Amino acid sequence: MTNYYPPQPYPVQQSNGMGVTALVLGIVGLVFSLIPIIGVIAWPLTILGVIFGAVGLSKAGRVPGMPKGTAIAGLTCSLVGLGICIIWAAAAASV
Repeated sequence: MTNYYPPQPYPVQQSNGMGVTALVLGIVGLVFSLIPIIGVIAWPLTILGVIFGAVGLSKAGRVPGMPKGTAIAGLTCSLVGLGICIIWAAAAASV
């Protein structure tokens, strides 16, 4: 007689959609911020990345088991891209 054990379901992993959005916007904004003339496109991307990253990070803090890594990475990339945009604007204003 063979014992049959039904397959155990895998636990559902939560995803942080706001964090993923912040990461995509942060990476694209960071790349565009390095290009002098096209860097104007980076302003709204990095600002939205900061907003989505902050919301994703706060949501990950409230919901147990939700990953924080993508939100932190997106927030970091967006802040770096925004800093580069500010440096370009300050350099253009001083000329």
